[in-house]
Amino acid sequence: MKKPLSLALSNTSLVASFLFAAPAVQGQAPTAVVMEEVTITAIREDRKSRGATGLDLSLWETPQSLTIVDSDTIHDFGLTDINSLLQLTTGVNVDATETDRTYYNARGFDITSMHVDSIGIPFGNLIVGALDTAIYEKVEIIRGSNGLITGLGNPSGTINYVRKRPTNQRQGSIELSGGRWDFRRLEADVSTPLTDSGNWAARAVVAYQEKDSWLDHYRNDRQIGYLVVDGQLTDSLTLAVGYTHQDNNSDGVTWGAVPVLYSNGEQAHFDVSTSIAMDWTYWDTQTDEAFVELGWQINNHWRLTSTVMHTDYEEYSELFYVYTNTGFDQATGLGLESNPGKYDVEREDLILDANLNGRFRIWGREHQLQLGVSAANSDSVSFAHPAPADSFIAMPPFPGWSGNEVPRPAWQPAYRSAHEDIDLNRVYGSLLLAATDHLNLVLGLNKVDYNNDGESYGVSTDSDEDGTSPYIGFTWEVMQGLNTYASYSDIYQPQYVLGEDLQSLGSAEGESYEVGVKKSFSSGALVSLALFRTEQSNLQEFVAYDDGDGVDDTDFSDDFDYALYRGINVESEGVEVEVAGNLTDVLQLQAGITHLTLEDETGEEARTFIPRNTVKLLLSWNPVAMPKLALGASGRWQDETYYGPAGARITQEDYAVIGGFARYAVTPDLSVRLNLDNLTDEKYFSSVKYEQAYYAAPRNARLSVAWSF
Repeated sequence: MKKPLSLALSNTSLVASFLFAAPAVQGQAPTAVVMEEVTITAIREDRKSRGATGLDLSLWETPQSLTIVDSDTIHDFGLTDINSLLQLTTGVNVDATETDRTYYNARGFDITSMHVDSIGIPFGNLIVGALDTAIYEKVEIIRGSNGLITGLGNPSGTINYVRKRPTNQRQGSIELSGGRWDFRRLEADVSTPLTDSGNWAARAVVAYQEKDSWLDHYRNDRQIGYLVVDGQLTDSLTLAVGYTHQDNNSDGVTWGAVPVLYSNGEQAHFDVSTSIAMDWTYWDTQTDEAFVELGWQINNHWRLTSTVMHTDYEEYSELFYVYTNTGFDQATGLGLESNPGKYDVEREDLILDANLNGRFRIWGREHQLQLGVSAANSDSVSFAHPAPADSFIAMPPFPGWSGNEVPRPAWQPAYRSAHEDIDLNRVYGSLLLAATDHLNLVLGLNKVDYNNDGESYGVSTDSDEDGTSPYIGFTWEVMQGLNTYASYSDIYQPQYVLGEDLQSLGSAEGESYEVGVKKSFSSGALVSLALFRTEQSNLQEFVAYDDGDGVDDTDFSDDFDYALYRGINVESEGVEVEVAGNLTDVLQLQAGITHLTLEDETGEEARTFIPRNTVKLLLSWNPVAMPKLALGASGRWQDETYYGPAGARITQEDYAVIGGFARYAVTPDLSVRLNLDNLTDEKYFSSVKYEQAYYAAPRNARLSVAWSF
């Protein structure tokens, strides 16, 4: 049963009243609460996101691994979509299994939680379409358990997108870009005060992009618009209202990818442009998101923030999948079968969150406290349009298809194939106790009530669970500029998949540990070393597509009704080293190395599509002798990955991808930038998560002209 939100909010108000009415510490005189005028301009300048714990902690103070990619890095390196950004982020791997569906993982496990301004609904583990970065001021990647901020513990981490907000001064920029494969992009960003005092201001961001591809038949267009207004209602009340609209339209898409394993066990090698797409395929998404944020600055030390966020998501696709029952013959290129599909998805998400955050003094020291409640709902429905029987045919020899081998089917009327109505209500809190001048203790608790009422192709996916997860951490400054830390958290992660018995697989559970050191330098650089370990049980692992009848059909049938999974027990441990910040006045570095081991309950390697060793690098340089010039280099390397057992295995050997940028300020307001990617023209798969794959982008370049005003 859903819990009324009004009751939860009342509880928060009672806690807040208790805090502010608490008696003075023994031996101290009572202090009157003095309310001072709050100005929104100061709040804009001091706006913080709350990282891994929900508290106001810097990177150095947080007892977990945290990477921040700021707006300058996003702009200079041309990271216009989240995939390109995360590919260069320490500890994160991007599995682009299809042209328009992508998975992210860290520390061996899928990242299932995407937040905006630290608010989000942790439902689902993949992104459909290309998520544009134009509207974000920065992106935070929190690695390790995230139960305090998501409500559901996951050992991988959380991606937090921090929206751009109005600035205190009028400013704007326009950028035009062009590049290989007819890449064209326009991006504009304008912020302006709305009143003479600056207490009300607005910001608008728009971006339009279109491009062809190195892949045969594929093309992608996207548009994004964002508007936010914030201001001051009274001396202590602030309001922010925002709206985002994004369209992502792709043609010539892949559903699945290219078969790269012959029936004799050998791996196929094709041109990087090879695709299985038909010309008529498409995959379109539209996202409309609105939020309202009301802040009450109770006094100089306490702030209550209430947020409502509503998202409408629509997805429409006509897709084409190929598979084999008899095997893909190396000599003839025959053996592939066709499976077209048409699907519509509609989803509505609503989240209400209220949190009290502030500082208090007791025992002669200042401490921090956060208390919050949230209620979230995600209601989605999917429709399938059956294709006529004559659309399922034996395909001609592959490769060499023109994209017209199977005409667009005459789709039959749609039926409701799946439905999910998910509720997630939680109460959470975190406390930082300053035990000494150098030792801080972080305690957290998260209580969750989770309910899913749904079905998939006639099979129930209902589940009803609740639980409580603790968080314990500490930081100890052993000497000036050197912090040691440790943290522990439970893992509780619902999984929206079916087991081999056509019943809900249930939740993954476990424990997560992290210890490390962080060293800060006067230049502004931060070096961190983290050791982590995770034990997780009942983790989903894909088994097969099936129709549940136990018959392995040799021709097309309804064998694709269900994706079936089994639960496995996995242990993950590893080490991560990261350097971030200014090495000198003119040299900035963000780089990291991750080493990982993943084993199942038998001691065998698990999830072998995930690299065990990765290196990421972003380096920027502003030469003193040429102050108008900025140069940058990017790089990423990973070791060998594979999918499948010996004798039937897709393998991606280790590879490195090198890129960079050069930016020149023609005038103080006009600059030109050249971005280069994959300079060595490395040929590699974008993912080997499944039994099919396609090649990632070869060498390419983009030229941009930017004007600021």
